[in-house]
Amino acid sequence: GATLEWSRRRIARAASTPGWYREVMATTIPPFVIGCSNLVVTDGRYLLVQESKASARSRYNFPAGKPELGETLVEAAVREAQEETGLDVAPEYLVGIYQCARTSEGVGVVNFVFRSAVTGGDVRTSDEHPEVGYFDREEVAALGREGRLRGIHIELAIDQCAAGARLPLETVQVVPSSSLPT
Repeated sequence: GATLEWSRRRIARAASTPGWYREVMATTIPPFVIGCSNLVVTDGRYLLVQESKASARSRYNFPAGKPELGETLVEAAVREAQEETGLDVAPEYLVGIYQCARTSEGVGVVNFVFRSAVTGGDVRTSDEHPEVGYFDREEVAALGREGRLRGIHIELAIDQCAAGARLPLETVQVVPSSSLPT
């Protein structure tokens, strides 16, 4: 209703100025977000980070985040792992794609979960991620029972990965932008 009409007017007004897209996207909450997640397994334990931002409510997640403009999903996953954990990773394959139409945070999300291998770096914490560590499957399940996981996709991806779920990275085709009409 009124919110949609306000958004349309705002976008139309912004579209008449240079850099309009960036301005609109920087100040508009999208109806859904894309997440690029790393499922890292070492000695049967799963790498999780505790997130301190208000929307995360101190819950645990895979090292993950949103792609930046011009960045592929794989590039975003690699960057986010490094930023959040200090580890360098190499995505090996796609475990799955998980959609939640409306999260507890009020937006929809599509999570691409990559099985990633550690290739370097050292685990570190930060103000944004005060705990970074490896958890066995029972510890992950306990976090889930306590409502301390950021999404149900975390346990699903772990179990599906353990059961052999494996899609090639090429499942997501990276294509160039299309040309505008002349």
